[in-house]
Amino acid sequence: MPRTKQTVARKHPLHRLREHPALNWPPGVEPNPPWVGPSPEFPDPGKVILTGVEMVQGDADAPAHLTLTGTYDGNLYRTTLTASDPALLPNLCVTLGKCVGETIAEVGNHEVNNSLNLADSWRSARSARGAPLLAR
Repeated sequence: MPRTKQTVARKHPLHRLREHPALNWPPGVEPNPPWVGPSPEFPDPGKVILTGVEMVQGDADAPAHLTLTGTYDGNLYRTTLTASDPALLPNLCVTLGKCVGETIAEVGNHEVNNSLNLADSWRSARSARGAPLLAR
């Protein structure tokens, strides 16, 4: 009698972005540099609204990282974010780019896989809130 193979979906572990082992979340809290802007005081990182993400290639002086921009009380702030595995930064850049317009606290609540790609639950949650799905 021939054997048949049954296809079984693999379970890929999901993490909240803030709990991913390759990141120190949230940005703006040690060991990450603080959010820097026009005010001498540092904003509450969870309340910063993400407005932009840029990938910066590493060189002899600085490792590869992401530059994040956000608004807090109407002012523009910047910080950087690294990952323990720099190969994850391109995926993290895309993931965070899809979260522009959300607070850092909201971004940290999204589920991601080990490669830092957003889980499918993000798409349904975003559309349920009436937020547009960004194609980046």
